[in-house]
Amino acid sequence: MGKHFAGKSKTIREYLKPKLGLTKDQKKFLLNGEYGYILSQSFEEGNRNVDEMIKKYSHYNYLVLAGRPKNENGSLVERMENKLISENYTVEIFEVIKSDDENYYNEKANEIHEWLRQ
Repeated sequence: MGKHFAGKSKTIREYLKPKLGLTKDQKKFLLNGEYGYILSQSFEEGNRNVDEMIKKYSHYNYLVLAGRPKNENGSLVERMENKLISENYTVEIFEVIKSDDENYYNEKANEIHEWLRQ
């Protein structure tokens, strides 16, 4: 999660996806013998319906999703979190903030990757 232009998509596309063996445009991955799916565009920017989208991808063991902070007007993160829990996912939220240090985004991707691998 992160504010508009914080670097959520950058963290996912440029740093996390390669750690999962994906190119920037690939969305499906295999980790620990199970399949996952990544949506790098936030639900708010994509004007996505939370219930429909999570139901659509709920057959994957892992979902990596982006969203705006809970306290931001129009945020869908709380709704996403509740829907994921109702679908029996374990939810972890990682906050991405805007940084001038490119290594920050790589380190954030490392945190996410490590959490997924456990």
